[in-house]
Amino acid sequence: MAQIPLLEMRNIRKVFPGVVALDNVDFDLYPGEVHALVGENGAGKSTLIKIISGLYRRDAGTMSIDGEPVNFRSPADSIARGIKVVYQELDLIPGLSVAENVFLGNLPRTRWGAVDWRRLYAETEALLRGFNLEIDPRTLVRDLRVSEQQLVEIARALSRRARIIIMDEPTSALSPAEVNTLFGSIQCLKEAGVGVIYISHKLEEVYKIADRVTVFRDGKRIITCPVAETQPHQLVNWMVGRELKDYFPKTSSRIGRPLLVVRDVSSGRVQNLNLVVHSGEVVGIFGLVGAGSHLVGRALFGDVPRTGEVIIDGKLITPYSPVDSLKKGLALLTENRHRDGLVHLLSVKANLSLAMLDQLASGGWIQAKREQSIAAEQISRLAIKTPSLDQAVRFLSGGNQQKVLLGRWLLCEPKVLILSEPTRGIDVGAKAEIYRLINQLTQRGIGILLISTELPEIMGISDRIIVMFNGRIVAEFSRGDATEEQIMAAAAGVTTEQFLKAREVTPQCQ
Repeated sequence: MAQIPLLEMRNIRKVFPGVVALDNVDFDLYPGEVHALVGENGAGKSTLIKIISGLYRRDAGTMSIDGEPVNFRSPADSIARGIKVVYQELDLIPGLSVAENVFLGNLPRTRWGAVDWRRLYAETEALLRGFNLEIDPRTLVRDLRVSEQQLVEIARALSRRARIIIMDEPTSALSPAEVNTLFGSIQCLKEAGVGVIYISHKLEEVYKIADRVTVFRDGKRIITCPVAETQPHQLVNWMVGRELKDYFPKTSSRIGRPLLVVRDVSSGRVQNLNLVVHSGEVVGIFGLVGAGSHLVGRALFGDVPRTGEVIIDGKLITPYSPVDSLKKGLALLTENRHRDGLVHLLSVKANLSLAMLDQLASGGWIQAKREQSIAAEQISRLAIKTPSLDQAVRFLSGGNQQKVLLGRWLLCEPKVLILSEPTRGIDVGAKAEIYRLINQLTQRGIGILLISTELPEIMGISDRIIVMFNGRIVAEFSRGDATEEQIMAAAAGVTTEQFLKAREVTPQCQ
């Protein structure tokens, strides 16, 4: 007898003004299965998830849970049927305890109506023990690591007896060890018969954790098949609709004079940083979460106080002065484009010109025609996909938003460009385009300081690789001389042999 799907969707259609977001899509999920959902930004993944979670109502098609037709009118309807979404941005209250977050809205009560704290802590501890988490349920959520917070989110889903858990880019801020813990927890969910929908741009994760994979492109389901019957290049080709060659298009460039010289820079967790970036060179900085690598860009650019010297092409930069950094040729693309980069209510044109308004102003007024011309030229040069210059930047895909930010800083004609997590949250096709842009910039003699927690990215496009641990540089490798294991071991503060032994350990379900 054929197994009944936990979730079954047939001929799902969703239309927004001028856009067919989902075009007769089929999707299903079985008990104890991890079903990966992949595709470029704008392919329709998020729309499908929002229909499953009750945020959107479908325009056509059918959906059933355990073979029973459902029609969710709100997220409450979805939750009542055992569906829980663990978003990339965690939905926890930092000032409350772990136990209060796990049972939020469903706190156990005594016969007199008061919170039964003893039962609350005992039931929370039992849930956490299932994930091998030795956390005091009384601990405040803000005192947990990101990976622990994500497992608290999963525990909350299980406290509501969730049978379908949707994970949206769950490893974006996790170290490899924390990813290993999360994957062990997913294995426990599978053994308990929970169905998991796993959304990720990291294909290596799909091959480690998923049973089946569904590829979306332009609102359509392209294919659904067992992961074991596919190859990574096939998934990429299905996602982008073409053969994607030279994913890391690294060509040799003429490495010239030193452009960025950093001497004994300290800022918060970062201590005694010394490095050099030459003309035409990509220097990659790799560190695990908490290593301090992401603070490097802000310290050098002047966004946070620092000590030590930062020199651009022989000129000393004034500490804590981003304006002076820009004037002397240093630009920074931060890791969070939504919080620190884009002005979402402004147009593509306005976001592009934001860092050079003083050059566009005349008599206190912006020269509109010149701004229009410069923005149009940059859109063409970077192949930014937008219906018009006046389109609000928030409506662009993640990859195109990232190219708008790159375009903004390139208009300032920097000598050195610091890129912090330049491909975070964007799809494989957009990543390849960003890598090509980086390659073109080095051909023009620009120095690139690339800060990333994506090891394939660091190894694929860097000429030299600097590894940080606990706020300090602990190792440096030239391109091609280092292995993944050597870099990871240095980043974890252990020997290569110790790292390999630890990687073999997988959390066990209790």
